Amino acid sequence: MLDDGLKATVKQRMTNFDGTPIGQAHVNPLLDTRQYEVELEDGTTDAYFANIIAENLYSQCDSEGRELLSFKEICDHRKNMRAISIENGYDISKNGNRTPKRTTVGWELLVEWRD
Repeated sequence: MLDDGLKATVKQRMTNFDGTPIGQAHVNPLLDTRQYEVELEDGTTDAYFANIIAENLYSQCDSEGRELLSFKEICDHRKNMRAISIENGYDISKNGNRTPKRTTVGWELLVEWRD
């Protein structure tokens, strides 16, 4: 997902006119000057530096390497027999105050995920 959230596939390392790979690897991704040919969703190709590709990959993961997902919208919902009814949806304190029970037990959501 490079520019504007488009999906892309890294195809190959870019080379100059005599076939020599362009750029130099570096342990610091900011100083890595290698270039790669990237094919976008629409079929076009473009050149991207390794640090841009790495930055994009890292932005999609948390600090432990897990992929972060977010949903676009809740499309539908339903409840099953485990869901708390409206009548039983409150706890009553000693002084008589009603506080809602905070739970999603028994509810199922249909969501549309972002790409």
